[in-house]
Amino acid sequence: MVSILLPLLLASYVIARVYIDKSNEETGILINNTLTSLSRSLSGYLNELDQLTLIPYYNDDFIYALKVSASESYDTMSKYQLIGITNMLESQLRFIRFTRKDIMSTLIVSDNKPLFYSTNNPMNDIVKDYEFANTDWYQNALQANGNAVFVNPHKQDYFTKTKDVTVFSVARSIREIPSKRPISVIIADANTHVLQNMFKDIDFHVPSLIALLDQDRNIVYANHDIPPGLVKLNPDSRSVIRDGNQAYLAVKQTIEPYNWQIIVLLSYTQLERKTLWVYLTSLLLYIVCLTVAFMFYRMLSGKVMGPVNDIIRTMRKVEDGDLTVRYHSQTQDEFDIIGRSLNSMIAELKQKIETEYVLVLNQRNSEYKALQAQIQPHFLFNTLSGFIALNQIGEKELLEKSIIDLTVLLRYILNHPEMTTLEEELRIIGKYCSLQQLRFGPRLLVSISCDSCAKPFKVPKLLLQPLVENAIIHGMEPLNEACQLTIAVEKIIHEGHHFICIRIEDNGVGFDPQHQDKPGSIGITNTVERLNLCFPGSLFGLESAVGSGTRITIHIPEVEPA
Repeated sequence: MVSILLPLLLASYVIARVYIDKSNEETGILINNTLTSLSRSLSGYLNELDQLTLIPYYNDDFIYALKVSASESYDTMSKYQLIGITNMLESQLRFIRFTRKDIMSTLIVSDNKPLFYSTNNPMNDIVKDYEFANTDWYQNALQANGNAVFVNPHKQDYFTKTKDVTVFSVARSIREIPSKRPISVIIADANTHVLQNMFKDIDFHVPSLIALLDQDRNIVYANHDIPPGLVKLNPDSRSVIRDGNQAYLAVKQTIEPYNWQIIVLLSYTQLERKTLWVYLTSLLLYIVCLTVAFMFYRMLSGKVMGPVNDIIRTMRKVEDGDLTVRYHSQTQDEFDIIGRSLNSMIAELKQKIETEYVLVLNQRNSEYKALQAQIQPHFLFNTLSGFIALNQIGEKELLEKSIIDLTVLLRYILNHPEMTTLEEELRIIGKYCSLQQLRFGPRLLVSISCDSCAKPFKVPKLLLQPLVENAIIHGMEPLNEACQLTIAVEKIIHEGHHFICIRIEDNGVGFDPQHQDKPGSIGITNTVERLNLCFPGSLFGLESAVGSGTRITIHIPEVEPA
């Protein structure tokens, strides 16, 4: 499960993170491109309005007519002169209004005196006694020294019929050339539909607020109501700002050369929800994959556990004394080999019990008991239980190695000749200890060594296994701590004779050698009997004390076995 869980979880997170980063990058490109295009359109539009207020300077007669209209002599002129001046002003201002559908009206005033106006509503008229000189746009236009001043959306309160209409305006003071003395102020009113049309089709795939700010960071236009405090914060681009429970990602674009700004406030909550949706989708995919992997694991585990459980049931019946039971093969794998070996062992045990145990001499009886003591059903039961544990934790390689070790051990017991070399005997002891380590884990530490010159020496098979088993079961198992088992074989010379010295030593609980019912006495007795039968003159030494471990030393004369 760990081998699937962690990589899949990491892969799901990486995929989600890459998708989110890619989506954010594409959203950023979309926003930048949109704002760049919008800023260019607004810049062009503001430039067109700026140019409209310069039309009076294109005609000297127009400037002259304005000077006359603003002078005190205007009221004393003849009707013919007044009509000429009026026609001059009207021709220019109507040209502006008729050529630009967005221009609703144009108005020229000098102090509080309206000099001329043109509007698309023929019923419109100037509000009587309107204080033009006190308006902000009038004062700003005079202070701008002939430069255009853009006026935020406001009501046309200086006209009688359209006083409640909201317009967006540009004003400029008209000055005498070359003295630059201000003559009047011209203001052109445009409807806000142009700005609405520019902003209405903008979509960033998440709820957003878009505002157009002038050079003083006042809101000129917004697609929705925006709290003024949000834009007054003058947030950095790509920064997160908050308004109560609402959070926004601010993106800005400057409109050159007017130093105006377009600010977009994207709903940060919605952006986080999109991110959360990606993570939830990845989590769902992870759960689905994990479920499929778990089902696949359960299916494969069932194929392994079926044969193991059958082998365990067979071994339990053998432990109860039923030697007629047999394992029925279900697969063609390592468990089939173990099962067939188990059946062979049971059949051989049954045959030996029925024939040799009763009929053969004491020597053969001793050898049989020694063999019987080697691989007992409870050892196989414990080993197979270890296989179950390995399978459950997913240690596949260790499970396969342990199965092979058990197979080699069973084949060695059943098919190997009665005599073997010390090298082969120690190899089997190593596999036996490896299987025991499945049960005891780090509590069992094993050290096996053998002189190269002693490896070819012939000994009865499974001569040392009962002694090793006693050391593990009776010496180390009662202790709940790590114990060292040492098996060493060397060639020595004692009193002029060559001996093979075998030492089996542990630092377990130990026992009193004088006690008649000491643990493992049957295994020791069988080993001594087999040793004396094969190697007359051999020596068997036992040293032990309670709490000090046990040492067994075997000296075998270097002669051919009997």
